[in-house]
Amino acid sequence: MTIQSPVEAMMNARHSVRKYDGQTKIEPAEMETMLQTAFLAPTALNQQPIRALVITDLALRKQLCVATGNISQLTTSSAVVLFVLDRENHHQKPAFQAGQGNNMFSQQSDMLGALDTGLVAMQFMLVAKDHGYDTNPMTGFDAAEFTSILKLDAQRYQPLLLVSIGKAAVAGKMADHQPLSTLVDYR
Repeated sequence: MTIQSPVEAMMNARHSVRKYDGQTKIEPAEMETMLQTAFLAPTALNQQPIRALVITDLALRKQLCVATGNISQLTTSSAVVLFVLDRENHHQKPAFQAGQGNNMFSQQSDMLGALDTGLVAMQFMLVAKDHGYDTNPMTGFDAAEFTSILKLDAQRYQPLLLVSIGKAAVAGKMADHQPLSTLVDYR
């Protein structure tokens, strides 16, 4: 029998939650601690183009239900975190500039941003589990409607992933996963 490390145990315990208790409040300092750790995730070319918008206001979350169809997650969670790509990221100059013979970064920035978002969001969900919270990632939302409701600059910000967070009212269940033999090949 293999003994799981605390990290492996946390990863195995994290399941997507569809309904939260609706009562749990997450203090801003604790949310900041979790996000600080989440943003330690690697990003392509260390560009760090991802931003997070923490939405705790229930009335605003109810407005966002129209653009998701996920009413219970948005209205019963403690908060939802919208991860967006900042197209005007000013963290540092891209390693590759258009016109320098290699404009890979400018051509693939949206794709790289989506990958970076997944890394940051997964790290956030694992850190949240370590803090005793449950989460659920959501991609099925109308990004244009979110942009409008949240009054985001559509030229600058691209909503990519929404993560609900709180305490589960109904425990998440292990998803059916394909056998490893169908997912991994050795060469």
